[in-house]
Amino acid sequence: MLLVCALIGAASGCLQRSLPLPPPSITAQGVTVCPPDECPQGGLIVTLEGLALPGAQVVVDDTAAHASAATGEALTVVTEATPAGLWRAVLGPVRVRGSATVLAPRVGDALNVFQISAPPDNEVSSPLTVVVTAPR
Repeated sequence: MLLVCALIGAASGCLQRSLPLPPPSITAQGVTVCPPDECPQGGLIVTLEGLALPGAQVVVDDTAAHASAATGEALTVVTEATPAGLWRAVLGPVRVRGSATVLAPRVGDALNVFQISAPPDNEVSSPLTVVVTAPR
C-alpha cells in the first residue's frame, strides 16, 4: 500500500505544470528630452523602474524600425535586478559607428520589457509592452 501511495504521489508531481514567468513590473516611467548635443536628430531619454525576480536580467528593447542600425547598434539596455528585485533601466542615445547618426527613443515607440531569471533556470518571461509618451 505504501508503494502505491508513493507511485501516485510521484506521478501527480510530474503532472503539475509550472506557470510561465511573468514579465517584470514597471513602477515608474520617466521621459525627458535628449539634449541636442547628445541627440542631433532629436529623441528622448526613457527611464523605467520596477520589480523583477531577485538577480534577474531585465531587458528593455525599442522595437521601432528607427531603433537599430545595419552596423549592429540598437536601442536595447540590459540591467540586473537587486537581491530585493528592484531594477532601473535608462534607454538613451546610441551613436552609430562611422556616422553622425544617433539612435534615440521617440514618442510612440513600443518598448518590450522582459526578464530572464537568474541561473541555473535562465527562464525568459513574456514581454510587457510600454509605449513611449511625450515628456510632461
